[in-house]
Amino acid sequence: MVLLGAHLDSWHSATGATDNADASAALIEAMRILKALDLKPRRTIRMALWGGEEQGLLGSRAYAARHYAGDSNATAREKLSVYLNNDPGTGPIYGWYMEENALIKPVFDAWLEPLKDLGMRKNVTAKIGNTDHLAFTALGLPAFNTLQDYTDYDTRDHHTNMDFAERVRVDDLKQNAIVLATFAYHAASRREKLPRTRPVP
Repeated sequence: MVLLGAHLDSWHSATGATDNADASAALIEAMRILKALDLKPRRTIRMALWGGEEQGLLGSRAYAARHYAGDSNATAREKLSVYLNNDPGTGPIYGWYMEENALIKPVFDAWLEPLKDLGMRKNVTAKIGNTDHLAFTALGLPAFNTLQDYTDYDTRDHHTNMDFAERVRVDDLKQNAIVLATFAYHAASRREKLPRTRPVP
């Protein structure tokens, strides 16, 4: 299975349009694109919209614990090819944080190349913290987060009373949806599962 996710909660003073309703909308559109194309990948593609991310990744951690943790879920862990998360930041997706997984970077680099005309630029080896992919990496599962621009995000939008819908650009959401659909399809169609940096417990 290939799992994609974003979160729907918000901070106390606004609706959370850029953190993270925009990513949730893009993810829904990515799934619509895949369905409309009537594609038949090797693996199931599933999406999740988490709650409680702002309070400690509560939704994704509960899901991961229930469906992937412990001896009883060993088979499910083995069947998960990858988790792809969209958060944080705004603007076009231009790459992925690789979570220091040198084995997977060449694969993601190849998938990125045809999308450069949409603004994709690079995948970075670094990790990123404080978002829902950590619920999966904690269990040894391959999970990655999008890399986006932070223009005005940390200074004006993020966790402020300005994080409303007018801060979101529709063209960015369209680009995000195409990127998410493309990476999900590649991951679901690949003959081999994506390489892992350590064995799944």
